[in-house]
Amino acid sequence: MRETNFINQKKDKWIELERTMQQPNPDPDKLNDLFVQITDDLSYSRTFYPNRSVRVYLNGLAQQIFYSIYRNKRSSGNRFIDFWVTDLPNTLYQCRWELFLSVLVFWIPFIVGCLSGSMGEEEEFARQLLGNDYIDLTLANIQAGDPMAIYKEQSSVTMFLAIFLNNLIVSFRFFMMGALFTIGSIVSLVYFGLYVGAFQYFFFEQGELLPSILGIWTHGSLEIPAAILAGAGGIIMGKGLVFPGTYSRMQAFMISARKGIKVMIGTIPLIFAAAFIESYITRLTDTHELLRASFITFNFFLVLFYFVVWPYMLNSADFVKRLPLTGMVSIIIWGLSLAVLLLSGLDDLLVYAMIILPTAIYLAVKSLSIFGFFKNTDIDEKEEKLQPDKNIDLRFDRIKSSGEIFKDSFVLYRKYLVRILTTGIVGGAVFTAGILLFAEGKPTDLFSYPADYEGLMEDLVFFILGGLIEESKYIGQFFDYDGNLLSIHFIVNCLVYSFITFAGLRMVKESFWTKTSDWPTKQKWNNVLIDFSKVFLIVLLGNLLLLAGGVVGFFKFLFVLTLPLFLLWAAISVLEETNILSAFGRSFQLLLTKPGNAYTLYMILGLISLMALALIFSPVMMFILQNFGYNLSATQETMDQVLVILVTFIAQSLFCMIFFLVIFGFGLLYYSQTEITDARSLMMKIRKIGTGKKIRGLERES
Repeated sequence: MRETNFINQKKDKWIELERTMQQPNPDPDKLNDLFVQITDDLSYSRTFYPNRSVRVYLNGLAQQIFYSIYRNKRSSGNRFIDFWVTDLPNTLYQCRWELFLSVLVFWIPFIVGCLSGSMGEEEEFARQLLGNDYIDLTLANIQAGDPMAIYKEQSSVTMFLAIFLNNLIVSFRFFMMGALFTIGSIVSLVYFGLYVGAFQYFFFEQGELLPSILGIWTHGSLEIPAAILAGAGGIIMGKGLVFPGTYSRMQAFMISARKGIKVMIGTIPLIFAAAFIESYITRLTDTHELLRASFITFNFFLVLFYFVVWPYMLNSADFVKRLPLTGMVSIIIWGLSLAVLLLSGLDDLLVYAMIILPTAIYLAVKSLSIFGFFKNTDIDEKEEKLQPDKNIDLRFDRIKSSGEIFKDSFVLYRKYLVRILTTGIVGGAVFTAGILLFAEGKPTDLFSYPADYEGLMEDLVFFILGGLIEESKYIGQFFDYDGNLLSIHFIVNCLVYSFITFAGLRMVKESFWTKTSDWPTKQKWNNVLIDFSKVFLIVLLGNLLLLAGGVVGFFKFLFVLTLPLFLLWAAISVLEETNILSAFGRSFQLLLTKPGNAYTLYMILGLISLMALALIFSPVMMFILQNFGYNLSATQETMDQVLVILVTFIAQSLFCMIFFLVIFGFGLLYYSQTEITDARSLMMKIRKIGTGKKIRGLERES
């Protein structure tokens, strides 16, 4: 079509658009329709009239409409509200069967734990699961007339902080274990159910069932659902690896992991509230029984409504219409449950009736759902946004949020995966060989690990109940310098992590230069050695801070607080090729420009690192190594030495590989922060104005 014919055919529509744009409050639906039409016309003009004025005109119109539509884009506060009101409930509805599986995987072992306790000798079964110290302390409290005295021993503030952090870590472990093809989360939930069941039956055996229920479930009505939801998040995440469907396994895992993380985030308010209740309310054991039972029932109903009923209301077309049927089925299930309790001869049946009512309603909803009584909307038909299979093109000329930097770090990680794996294995081998060859003592004297190689169940006890302090002890022994500057740990760590940091920053630098210009094929060795020397000095100073922290604990805290500064310092030294003193001042400037971005990224990367390292000290890994040891034709002492060497090598190799992700994150953060302070890309675009090729006064499209 000739250009004049094209203009004559479309000009009325364009005039209408201009008039619409001049209105003070244009109709957004009409703008949207016109935007679609204009972009079609623009696409046609770009193809057939790329260097004509009509293309420039249409491009300007499209920009005006786009700005008009998106200038009132929803704020981050609205997105926060949307997550809790619609996004998370929609995800819970999509994953309702995984959640149901998680509920079953907890409650069936819970019943088994009760039955196993009833068939055991006195409290022997409970002692195997809960430990002798806890059982002896509880028996002493029962004899003193206060079975729940354990919740009154610490101050409320101290107890709240300890419980919140411990439960948060336990929940994250339940979730992260799902990466082991869902098996890890399922095993964790099974043991947790056995644990709680044996715990509850122990009090029944002592004739203190009702006080224990009113005490434990005061906070457990939120804490136990949080653990079940965390396990469900792990099952959801691992499902992508087990059942990829028509996606590649990596694509399916990314989709399922995104859903699982949303569910895991949904547990945080429950964990926080449960810790507060356990610290301040559970200890109020003199409160009337019906009031405490009402509080527990209210918590159950709150969890039931938000995590089950509300998702169904949003995504099931006839859920509200089926409420009478749901109520009738709930009453039947509730009545049958009460009949079982009545036959059991339990006292205070009213208290139990109040507490089990929410469970009856949940079972009714799932039963009707199984038989297809609720008609689903198209939520399950929505397409998922996928990351491309191939490496995507990174942008180094944009200001990015910590979430965007975190995502781009994985893009770099995937791009250089082979190099990272190789370097990580070499780093682990150098650390292990250096320590074991030059340090005094046997491997078992130098390192200790959580597993005692006597069975999976004991490892599970540590893994679920150990907490961050214990886990940090096993990681921290790699950095135990004993206040000695010439410690072999100190020397080896300085060398290994200088090399890892330098290699990671060189990968970031290589990716930047291949994006903006040609990466030099031949690097001058003196420049490489200078960059490595600068990184080595920075790593040395960081390790000196850790060395001082072994003597004065404040310096260890200072190291954790200032680690982002050290990472930016190293990144500037290599990426800007400046001297170490100038880079130090520059690192302060970039860190203080937008400190929230740096420390948010730091916390995200730190959490991911801790969770990944937790897999090394997990019962699954220890169980595998234990069985490996059984195949060695050697004495028990030799086998123990070999297993310690293997765990050290694997843990250090993984630590080095994870550290690359941290280096990538702060390397990319450097480019984002410099865009804020220096606006390099903007200045470059300004310098390019007027230098482009033109035809008849119009910019030629590239």
